[in-house]
Amino acid sequence: MPSKAESMARIFPGTASPLICNAPMAGATNAALAVAVTQAGGFGFISGGANFTKDSEDVKQFRAQLDLIREQFLAKTPLPVGIGALTMKADVWTDDFISLVAEYQPAAVWLFGNERRDQHQRLISGLKAVGRGWDLQVIAQIGNVSIAREAVQDGIDILAVQGTDAGGHQFRQGAGLMTVLPEVCDMLAAEFPGRRVPVLAAGGIMDGRGAAAALALGADGVVMGTRFLGTKECPWTDEIKARLLAADNGASATAKSPAHDVVTGMKSFWPCQYDGRALITDSFEQSLAGADEEEVIVRYKETLAGTDGHLHKVVWAGAGVGQMTSVVSAETLITETRAQCNDCLQRLAWSMRAN
Repeated sequence: MPSKAESMARIFPGTASPLICNAPMAGATNAALAVAVTQAGGFGFISGGANFTKDSEDVKQFRAQLDLIREQFLAKTPLPVGIGALTMKADVWTDDFISLVAEYQPAAVWLFGNERRDQHQRLISGLKAVGRGWDLQVIAQIGNVSIAREAVQDGIDILAVQGTDAGGHQFRQGAGLMTVLPEVCDMLAAEFPGRRVPVLAAGGIMDGRGAAAALALGADGVVMGTRFLGTKECPWTDEIKARLLAADNGASATAKSPAHDVVTGMKSFWPCQYDGRALITDSFEQSLAGADEEEVIVRYKETLAGTDGHLHKVVWAGAGVGQMTSVVSAETLITETRAQCNDCLQRLAWSMRAN
């Protein structure tokens, strides 16, 4: 039986062990980042956001990024990157999205954010049908055992198990990676013994130590989100990256709360089963203290319009942000993370043999 590393290399040819992916963060990924991750032996993702209606401005911009990626990987099928989709509005664009995937033929599609289970059921069924010719891998981001079970029942290929230390949006009811990951792996072994569902671990992984811990807990590969915000290829501004570097205590510098969506006026956009982790701002504190929602939103917009508005913008970031001390290239990040992870695993194996 092939090892987990060998299995992932077969699924995504050209990747090195351990498999390291960047999260498909909406607004924080682009062609440059996805290409750099893949070229470094990882697997790059790019997000198209939440609107895949044919000929929409979002799709036009997304196509432009995908065309840049395709130029870097001429004649490669499937395209060695993944596409991320926020799916809460999938009812109006499912067919358009499946057509887009059929046109560009990415190696993977990452789904997250559905309001109802049947939205993902329709997407999974359609994507598997159209992607059969190039072995498209459909990934579902989950945050607890019940959602993981449903995703496997619905035919998902890979689970992205996200712990609550993650930055950005996640399941409101979840747990840290240390507890949710082994519980999901145990469920898969007990309830789906005839299927080999690979698991990617996400949420709080900032370097090779976190990657090694995730692999020890049962993951087949890892996904890093916040750490990739601190890369040269990430399209976020230098001012925002500086704020991330200044957050030297992620446990108190960030908070997981629906209040962030109140502040940004996105409360109605996200279904009630999700909230998000971001850097704490004055607007967040006002919302948490019970200030009127409309007043908080108005104040937030006024603050952003000021000369130092970038210092008050809601920045989605995980609890591990305090471990980020520099902005590096995606290649450097992946190379150093992989080396540190393998070193940790070797030392763990040596320790076990010595005992």
